[in-house]
Amino acid sequence: MSNERVQFNLMERFAAPLPEFYCRRIIFWKDEDREFEKDVDELNLKGVKIIKLTGTNNFAVKKLLLHDDLESDYLVYCPITYTSDEDNWLQDIEYYSETFRADFISMQMDELNIAPSAAMRKTVKLYAKFFDSKERIQKLRRIGRDYQTPLQLHIDIMAVLAGLSEGSAQDVIIAVLAAGLDKETNSVLQNIRKFGSIEAFWQLARKYTGYIEEDDKPLGYFAAHVLLTALSQTVNASVLKGLERFVSETNKAYCYSIVHEWRSREDNEDLYELCRTVENELQLPTRFDKFEPETLITGDIFPCINESILKQLFAEISDHVVKVDLIRKVCENRRTAGWYKRFSNYFNCLFFIGKMQTFYQEHGGGFHIVEPKKIWKLYTSDLYRMDAYYRHFHYAFGNSLKNANDILEDGLKHSTEFVEALYQNWFLRELTACWTNAAAEDLATLGYISEIEKQRDFYKRYVAPSSSKNTRAFVIISDALRYEVASELSERIVRNTKGTAELESMQAVFPSITKFGMAALLPGKSISVNDSMDVLVDGNPTRSTVERNAILNSTPKASVAIQYNDLLNMKKDERRELVAGKDVIYIYHNSIDAIGDKAPTESKVFDACETAIQELSGVLRIIVNELSGTNIFITADHGFLYTYKPLSESDKIDRKTFYGDVYELGRRYALTAPDTTADFLLPVNLERELDGTPIKGYAPQDTIRMKVQGGGENYVHGGISLQELVVPVIAFKNLRTSNKNYVEVKNAELKLLSESRKISNLIFSLEFHQRQPVGDKIQPCTYSIYMTDDEGVVISDRQTVIADKTSDNAADRVFRVRFNLKAGTYDKKKVYRLVITNEIDVEEIEFHIDIAFADDFGFDL
Repeated sequence: MSNERVQFNLMERFAAPLPEFYCRRIIFWKDEDREFEKDVDELNLKGVKIIKLTGTNNFAVKKLLLHDDLESDYLVYCPITYTSDEDNWLQDIEYYSETFRADFISMQMDELNIAPSAAMRKTVKLYAKFFDSKERIQKLRRIGRDYQTPLQLHIDIMAVLAGLSEGSAQDVIIAVLAAGLDKETNSVLQNIRKFGSIEAFWQLARKYTGYIEEDDKPLGYFAAHVLLTALSQTVNASVLKGLERFVSETNKAYCYSIVHEWRSREDNEDLYELCRTVENELQLPTRFDKFEPETLITGDIFPCINESILKQLFAEISDHVVKVDLIRKVCENRRTAGWYKRFSNYFNCLFFIGKMQTFYQEHGGGFHIVEPKKIWKLYTSDLYRMDAYYRHFHYAFGNSLKNANDILEDGLKHSTEFVEALYQNWFLRELTACWTNAAAEDLATLGYISEIEKQRDFYKRYVAPSSSKNTRAFVIISDALRYEVASELSERIVRNTKGTAELESMQAVFPSITKFGMAALLPGKSISVNDSMDVLVDGNPTRSTVERNAILNSTPKASVAIQYNDLLNMKKDERRELVAGKDVIYIYHNSIDAIGDKAPTESKVFDACETAIQELSGVLRIIVNELSGTNIFITADHGFLYTYKPLSESDKIDRKTFYGDVYELGRRYALTAPDTTADFLLPVNLERELDGTPIKGYAPQDTIRMKVQGGGENYVHGGISLQELVVPVIAFKNLRTSNKNYVEVKNAELKLLSESRKISNLIFSLEFHQRQPVGDKIQPCTYSIYMTDDEGVVISDRQTVIADKTSDNAADRVFRVRFNLKAGTYDKKKVYRLVITNEIDVEEIEFHIDIAFADDFGFDL
């Protein structure tokens, strides 16, 4: 700044009105670099006395200003730097005086809202190269912060050099680690070195993470330090024995906060690769494999912890050791742990193995019921769960193969052998044998099982009554919708709609194949077959949608039949026109059988089940929301059997087993002449069911298949197993909010159970209670829980609680959650808040934090 400019600015300052209660103005001109020392004598400030501090005249000047002259205006030129305020004899006068600076740095500091202290000037000088760029200065200005202490200025300058729009020390450290482990090619580190202060960065790293930089250490040491210190927050110290050099005891919370924050971002791939690099360098997988899953279960940093836990449990399962309590605990814990999504299919496989084993423990004695009706009731109320567990296991297993993990793939495949043995060799064999023995007599004499609702009565029992009350009856027939799949669908639509749903069952006609099942669901007096084995209703063909539509319209009810895809492709007005004036609407859906019945795709049948659930939920919403449907029935033509393991020759029966004419042969049934006999097969009397048609039926007595050309052999139907024969009926009734039976769908509520509202440690645990069990109109809900300060800034990690417990016992619905406060200074007089949110509802609970030494590291640049 020129002398003229300096004089003009000083004259303006002295001419300005005095503050209230002031009778004169004293200005201290700070010039530690003595840039203007010679120019002071040339100043001409009218009415202002000028004093130059020499370092030896402090007492004289103080006496002058406080005693000798109490009226004159003074400019006190101060070129002296004091190491501490105690050395400055005039400090008390400066407190009520004004400060002036004339150098470029001072102007920059003023523009950037940097406090005019000696410490801040020292910091600004340190970053001379940074301030050479207008672009960098502008980026720093955009952050919009007032700087009172050097630390935040250091951090924000580094944030700018790291390419961040704003940031904290945590963000800067993440940016450095994300830029790679080669110091020479790490762009962020090189920017800090070139335009900032590399010493400041490493002091920052030491302050917050405890890492001490040495020139010969590669950057990988810093990464290992941060990750292992973070891990030490969540595992027993024994797990890291021998790696203590990488762990800072006093910086656990901060390092954990760095990793937790980084991992929660969408762009966390760099962190994943960093974890993998450190794992390999320090041989962490070998280390973790030596510990039991119980010890590793809380570990929340490295992906290989998931692999170690899963690998050990899969190995035990392969040896037929299934620890169901441990599996449940592991799956519940890991689903909210780090990197879970990358391993979710493996954990889902593990979860359903545990479910299958629990089922086995409950029914290990086998099935010894002799009454068919009781077996049917037991299957539809309980035993069907095993089919669902098996389906969910293979759905997850199939998904795992799409992007297989080399470490876990073989272990999981070995575990499938246990699953197949449990499902095929025990469950299917035992249950089917029990059922076949109980049902054989009825099938041989009647052609159906007495005292169980028949598929043939579907229209009379469900459709006709519902369409006679001035309301339409919608019927969705999903080909091969097995009972256990329908059970899951029923639960979903109850939770996701305003209606009610009752799941019932009926026995499919034999053989349990599409053409017979579709005919049985139509109105009419009789079912029969012609010489071509076409199925007829009252003598009318039933093969196509058009033919079934004609049979529906042979009743007094105005009806229409349509394929699901055709309905889906219609516009809203077209759909409304379709159902206008109609009493009965049949919608034919085919996702499961279309996939399962083809050899190349039969292994995808469980994927098709999930697709069917989604599609059926969607078409139900269309009926309710667009077509004002009230009474909706979802049913099937038949179920199916599916086993993953390839069949051996002993699992198949040759056509040579028949003695006589065979009219039609499927993998699970045969239609023959009345006098035909067969070894090892169960006869089914069809004359009653097929309106006196002279035909006899045969079915395998267990789950074996008959040898036929074409198609697959793992996915089959047509037989008499419960999986094939039990046909679901979901009776859905849409309710308006004014209906007295209407119940609003609600999320499972989560409430804080712990009574204390005081936190005295950076690591603390709280208990939460899921108030209602999930079921009917109470749906699962995921909650995010964290602590904030009084301004809403998050000060802890974000923990996830999935409130999906179904137990009626309140004690089983308690969650214990551990939190980690970020390292920092906390004021015990301030109010902090625990936030519990499901992204819609938010609850805040006041807490006080009293931690003595939360941030006791300095920063001396």
